[in-house]
Amino acid sequence: MHAPLRLAPRFATRLIPACFLVLAACQGGPADDSAYRAELIRTSHGVAHITADDFGSLGYGEGYAAAEDHGCQIARGLVQARGELARYFGPGEEQRNVVADGVVRALGIPAQAQAAFAAQDATNRDWLTGYSAGYNRYLREQGDNAPGSWCAGAAWVRAVTPEDFMARMVLLAQTLPRMAGALAAAQPPEAASTAAVAPALVREAADAMSLAGLGSNAWALGSERTENGRGLLLANPHYPWYGGNRFWEKHLTIPGKLDVYGAHLLGAPGVAIGFNRGVAWSHTVSDSERVVLYQLELVPGEPTRYFLDGEPRSMTSRTVSVPVLGNDGMITEVERTLWFSHLGPMLTLPGMPWTDAQAFTARDANAENTHLLSQWRAMNLATDLDAFIEAHRRWNAMPWVNTMAASADGRALYLDNSTVGNLSEEAIALWRERLASDPRAANLYAERGMILLDGSDSRFAWVDIPGTPVRGTVPFDRRPRLERRDYIFNANDSYWLTQPAAPLTGYSPLYGPEATARSLRTRMNVQLLAPDSPYNYAGNDGRFNRREVQEALFSNRSLAAELLRGSLVDACRATPVLTVDGGSRDLAAACDVIDAFDGRYDEDSRGAVLFREWLVRYDYREHFDAGSLFAEPFDAARPVATPAQLADEAIALEHLAEAISVLEHAGLPLDASLGAAQAAYRGDQRIPVHGGNRHEGVANLQVSAEPGEPLQPSDLGHPNGDLDTAPVADSPLLTASGYPITHGSSFILTLAFEDAGPVGEALLTYSQAGDPASPWFSDQTALYRAKQWRPVLFERAAVEQDAQARRVLQGPRD
Repeated sequence: MHAPLRLAPRFATRLIPACFLVLAACQGGPADDSAYRAELIRTSHGVAHITADDFGSLGYGEGYAAAEDHGCQIARGLVQARGELARYFGPGEEQRNVVADGVVRALGIPAQAQAAFAAQDATNRDWLTGYSAGYNRYLREQGDNAPGSWCAGAAWVRAVTPEDFMARMVLLAQTLPRMAGALAAAQPPEAASTAAVAPALVREAADAMSLAGLGSNAWALGSERTENGRGLLLANPHYPWYGGNRFWEKHLTIPGKLDVYGAHLLGAPGVAIGFNRGVAWSHTVSDSERVVLYQLELVPGEPTRYFLDGEPRSMTSRTVSVPVLGNDGMITEVERTLWFSHLGPMLTLPGMPWTDAQAFTARDANAENTHLLSQWRAMNLATDLDAFIEAHRRWNAMPWVNTMAASADGRALYLDNSTVGNLSEEAIALWRERLASDPRAANLYAERGMILLDGSDSRFAWVDIPGTPVRGTVPFDRRPRLERRDYIFNANDSYWLTQPAAPLTGYSPLYGPEATARSLRTRMNVQLLAPDSPYNYAGNDGRFNRREVQEALFSNRSLAAELLRGSLVDACRATPVLTVDGGSRDLAAACDVIDAFDGRYDEDSRGAVLFREWLVRYDYREHFDAGSLFAEPFDAARPVATPAQLADEAIALEHLAEAISVLEHAGLPLDASLGAAQAAYRGDQRIPVHGGNRHEGVANLQVSAEPGEPLQPSDLGHPNGDLDTAPVADSPLLTASGYPITHGSSFILTLAFEDAGPVGEALLTYSQAGDPASPWFSDQTALYRAKQWRPVLFERAAVEQDAQARRVLQGPRD
């Protein structure tokens, strides 16, 4: 997209007088309810500060500014929400777009959006209507170039309605549309071969159910752990660096009513992660089960009928037409059919086929969740922590995230306010019995955390409690919650150890397991935070300030290295030459490299690549108990310390020899630094970056493309074609382009409440704009590389002092 400084010289050079109270004063006349008015100031790094007198005008400024920076990705997200990917982009690899569109259409997402928009209150409707009007204005101004960058002139970039943005929000909340392959593949046995879905899409659906690829760390520190006795927050969401699930940074003000700063996903109004004068908050993806699976007992000889409490019941089906763009430029229609039980759509996952005797269906707790915008608005407006809690109690609508919050008066709050089904105590007890008798249910829960219930037994139905905003879901007072004056945190494991000194217990199993092994990243978070931490980033006083929190996060310490490196060195010192496949492999040089490795994933950490390639030879599940990697098993009484100790030295040395071979195939020296292999690609720039992946137990997460994963120029802003992600030897991670970062630390915020108000520093790791020609396309990526935090400009005087460009946007209300 065209950068604002490049779009119109007046935007960069003609500074309009500041509007401190009423924007109409900037126009020299009285307020006019028939017009939108919003002031847009861009400060350093392209951060958008938008001021308006009402939510409609605020949305007008948001929609316009967001389109300047990411019009292409927003437009593509709206195409997806309309079920038109195949119409404009063709069928996709393995019919991916056809499958996705068929599910969106059969689930009725656009129709759901129409109803959801109509059900919003007047303020939300004004907000979304203004947002779409601002977005459309930008398209009109750009004409044939709209919205610039890689999608200029594309037929799918067009004027939109507020319902289009609501459809995007509906799609964001629900999980089942992300599992399109599993839903499309669920066909009666006699039709399965004619409606076959690629197995890869079905496998991907299982990962999508747990929102694999989305994660985060968040810390909220209270008065007992901060230097000034006020609240302090670390927001560290781990989200995609490319595509439509990126964050965009903004500061939103309605004088006398709203003053909130932070970030939200592209195309969404308001602030999802951020702060105001009383509260700062962040989210992490919850370990809860928003989707519950059900097994149906089928009527013999009738595979589309099933029993419910012994009575036969018929499934329903919905057939939709999907327009598909062919190589010849012509549009053809393809029919897709989805089947439904009374609980929701039918689906099939690996090991869960639809047969003559059984079939599987699913219920999504967020299928009726239309309150996201109201939830965000209430959080943005909350003036203190009590009001913030009440915003969650009132709307109860966070779809799939935990919330961590710190307040100006030194309180720290944890909520798993994700939306899950409300099972009765009887249903939970029966499910626990089933784990002992049904291997499929037991394996699904043990391997993937999935809950499988008996859909032919109404005792497993969800219980609707009057007053709960989303029908059939757990009410607010029965969701995991903890308030402290020391600290709370989450790193995507369940609520159990949100504060290790006060484990949470007794909640629905749909909120995740208790007394189970935690990830190495969760354990590292505790090590960085705990008052008895061996690292002592809080200093001699045991109380954190902003800088100390930043140093802790960017220390890039690897817990895996600290637990295993010494034992690996001892093993290879004892056996410097290994016999492999009838030959021998000299391990001495590699042993020296591992010995010298500093155990961190900094850009200049030598040996980091070799240690990574050694570690990823182990299955990730080995991280959670005794096995070939760890000798000491998990102990619920010592969850931060266990599992531990290298287990099988022979296997460890074999894996080291294999890691040496990978580096040799890649042409990398054994002591290659992390930066020699790991990089962010921004346009034609390769920017080495720090951070570890999930295997290494590094809090600052950066995850690279999997070998063979296609990365398109439109993803990367890369003018020279696709990035080469061909695998190197048999490495599960290393590609011909090294470790190209695709998701991880994204909008990183440290926010402290000082006596004069909130003070923060932040980084948007992939930068604010999506156009390679923009000055804000890679500037913050360079800052992230240098571990250089930038100040957050929240006070009006600071915004005015740093104003790089200013514009008052005015337009007629629809």
